[in-house]
Amino acid sequence: MVEKISGPAGDRELRFFKDAYLWLDPSGLTFPAGCITLYLHLREFVRYSMFSLKKHFRSIAVLEIVSFFFILAVRSLPLAAQAELKKPQVAASVQASAPNFVEQVGNSGKALGRKSRLLPSLLGLAVAGAVVAVLVLTVFKKTGYNPHIIPMEFVLGVDNPYFPLLTGQTRHYAVTSGESAAEMTIAATGNTRLIMGVLCLGVQERLVADQRLCEDTWRWYAQDQDGNVWYFARETKKYDYDVVTEDWSWQAGINGAKPGMVMVGLPQDYLNKEYREEYVAGVAEDKAQVVSLNEMVTVPYGTFSGCVKIKVYSDLEPGWIENRFYAPGIGLILSETVPEGGRRLELVSISNELPPTSASR
Repeated sequence: MVEKISGPAGDRELRFFKDAYLWLDPSGLTFPAGCITLYLHLREFVRYSMFSLKKHFRSIAVLEIVSFFFILAVRSLPLAAQAELKKPQVAASVQASAPNFVEQVGNSGKALGRKSRLLPSLLGLAVAGAVVAVLVLTVFKKTGYNPHIIPMEFVLGVDNPYFPLLTGQTRHYAVTSGESAAEMTIAATGNTRLIMGVLCLGVQERLVADQRLCEDTWRWYAQDQDGNVWYFARETKKYDYDVVTEDWSWQAGINGAKPGMVMVGLPQDYLNKEYREEYVAGVAEDKAQVVSLNEMVTVPYGTFSGCVKIKVYSDLEPGWIENRFYAPGIGLILSETVPEGGRRLELVSISNELPPTSASR
């Protein structure tokens, strides 16, 4: 359903449109309502069929320029025609005594009128066509993955039912991989960081095996107005006893890193559709697909219905697949890595206290 233009943005666009026409026709008596209607349809077509106004503000400016030249072409028809038609009228008044000439002048006036209508129209359409070409090239010239992040479209906190981040809550998981076992905690710390102008929430993951910290990872998330949870940064340190063996990180907006969606607002809209979860060229290029909307899953914490199943994979690791299951109101409850014998993560319990090191970040 097409929305009506309203509010400050819509008033601004209509004001521009009217001002442009009044500049061409100061009397304002012949302002065509049909032009406004055409403009509104063009604008909504661009919004819902080709572009997103939220993501391509530049397209609106270009569309207004196209509209301006359209008005110029339309308005130039009567102005030019009136100017040209005055010539045969003067000639007719001078040579009124020649009756045969009157009919000839009338016919030539009609021909001149048609020519005067044609030339400005072609000129206006040519200019408008050039602007449209620039618009198309500008919007589509970029290839690859290029998410548009607009800070004003993000909200405070993360309350997506499949990925809730409740400050102070810690989820405890059992992790198995072959014959080895470990424990993982995922804590919503409430810590914040400004990334690409968006206020992100910090989540700390700690992997412990044999009572030793093996891995400490921080991830930073934010949710947009549509309920999509975006993944903006990661910092990971791996330990062998107390020695750091790996220390790497990425943050959106730095060195080509780009954010991705770790959970979508409407999973049904992404059923069997691919989207990016994270993107650091050559390092982290995980993709995801929603493959099921109503899974029944049993883990040590309980049995859950209506779970969303998401398949995660990467072109950098052919054959590797991670299947994740998210329960409404809980979040991640199960993760299984393919092929068999890979890592399995199951939700065991949920507590309302943070690990001692989480608050110090």
